[in-house]
Amino acid sequence: MNERSAPGTVLVVDDGVESAASTAEALASEGFDAETAETPTEGLDRVGDGEFDCIVSAYAMSPYDGIEVLEAIRETDDVPVVLFTDEGDEAVASAAIAAGVTDYVRKGTGSDPYGRLATRVERAVDEYRTRRASAVRTEELLLYEQIFDRIQEGACLYDEEGRFLIVNDYLAEFYGTTKGALEGRSSRLVDAIRDEGSEEEDPYRKLLDGDRESVEGELELEVSDRGQVVVDYRLAPLETDGPVECVVGVARDVTEWRARQRQSKRAREEYRELINGTNDSVWVIDPDGQFLAVNDAAVDRLGYSRSEFRSMRPHDIDAGLDEEKITHLIETMPEDGRQVFETVHRRKDGETFPVEISSSLVSFRGESAILSVARDITQRKEYEAELREQNELLEQQRDELEVLNQVLRHDIRNDLQLVTAYADILQDFVDEEGQEYLRTVSERANHAVELTRTARDTVEMMNRRETENRPVDLGSTLDDEVANLREMFPEAVITVDSSPQSVTVRAGDMLGSVFRNLLTNAVQHNDEEVPEVTVSTTDTGESVSVRVADNGPGIPDAQKTDIFGKGAKGLDSAGTGLGLHLVRTLVEKYGGSVHVEDNDPTGSVFVVDLPKAD
Repeated sequence: MNERSAPGTVLVVDDGVESAASTAEALASEGFDAETAETPTEGLDRVGDGEFDCIVSAYAMSPYDGIEVLEAIRETDDVPVVLFTDEGDEAVASAAIAAGVTDYVRKGTGSDPYGRLATRVERAVDEYRTRRASAVRTEELLLYEQIFDRIQEGACLYDEEGRFLIVNDYLAEFYGTTKGALEGRSSRLVDAIRDEGSEEEDPYRKLLDGDRESVEGELELEVSDRGQVVVDYRLAPLETDGPVECVVGVARDVTEWRARQRQSKRAREEYRELINGTNDSVWVIDPDGQFLAVNDAAVDRLGYSRSEFRSMRPHDIDAGLDEEKITHLIETMPEDGRQVFETVHRRKDGETFPVEISSSLVSFRGESAILSVARDITQRKEYEAELREQNELLEQQRDELEVLNQVLRHDIRNDLQLVTAYADILQDFVDEEGQEYLRTVSERANHAVELTRTARDTVEMMNRRETENRPVDLGSTLDDEVANLREMFPEAVITVDSSPQSVTVRAGDMLGSVFRNLLTNAVQHNDEEVPEVTVSTTDTGESVSVRVADNGPGIPDAQKTDIFGKGAKGLDSAGTGLGLHLVRTLVEKYGGSVHVEDNDPTGSVFVVDLPKAD
């Protein structure tokens, strides 16, 4: 092969790993920069993302064959495509030619197929570069012919000193003057271009000397009454048969466009940083459920690469919903709202974890698509399970203590009181010798009654052990529970209007349970899209009032009292969750009270009044 001034960059698309490697190695030995794509999908992505001088594609591939790859490339690019394959016949060759193939090389015909391929690729690259260079030159010639017809750009002709010879209306308006006033004056643009160079490297002089075909770029100019403006310019020598005497200039004001471009770029960068910086998995799917884009968290958490995601659907990672349900959710996306649901995701390694998914319709690359954010709620589920278990355990302990208390208070005590009563009656029927024994019976029975009272008090004390009154820091308790709620429900808006400073109340170790239940209920039983909870405190002197307000559905007046009740329970009751009954029980044991009010405009306000510690 001939030596080339600059090697061509070639992309080999072949899903046969060994075949692709062999082709790339052969091209590299001939001086090309050869890269490989192991799937047609990867190949198309690489063509769209990079600059290649030639594409070498196999024919038999999956899911697209070489003709389909060629057709996809031709939709957006005229880069040379050489079909290099073992398979194929005249029909395949005809189809390739119809699709715009640059060349067609059969591996199985003739000797040294890789050498033939390298020769065809070199020729294709040379022709491609020549064609591109010719297109640029043609564009320049058309520019010279039409320059003064372009009303929306500043067009002018400069003399050898950089003075205006001819200007159009756009340029005169740009400078805030008339064409006649500009002609003959030195150009600020030419002066600025020269100032950026040096005496030895004067770019304007190089144009006049024929050492440069053009000078182009952007500059900031100071313009009267406008301040600093950004000018996009291009200068080129006016083509004549003799020496260059004039320079054609085309310029336009891009100040606002550049500002919008910087703003748009900054917004895109911030959006990408936001999406890739979040711990939640984020993806975009088309209306058919095909993944279009995913963020870093989705790749890391689910274990699939981006290229793998592009051939998958949400059905492939969901272990909690059946395919019919997932398809239904996609097809019934609300046009002006969000779709929120919980499910279970399965990683590539088979591990599963619970998630909450929030989806909405967006425009992605000009087409309607679905943006979904999947949040790992493993910790929330563990917290909810722990809370349920704790409440159930407390309820069970309370019921068991209540059973023991009732037995002590009713059965044993009643029997012992009956014994003492009969002992009193027998005094009139027992002789003097038996009186001593009767007194012993009466004393022992009364002592046993006293023991039942002591046992009853002990049971009640045990029943109060978790909430035994003592000074408790109200502010830190509220802060801890609000922090826990924010962590568990980051989508909720939690506001603390006022936090008590150095205020202690008479309460116990389970004071946190009071506010945990109220705060959790305010979010879990909220039917608004964004649950809002406001916590405020008021020091009334001898007591402190804590208000937990939400924007939920509210509580009917008829239920405002019953909502704290546990219901009738017998000794053999299996028991239920504590809920708000636990809140009232604890608050009342602390010497306080709790009630519910209506919030304005909607929702409920739970008010807890607690006595201040001495």
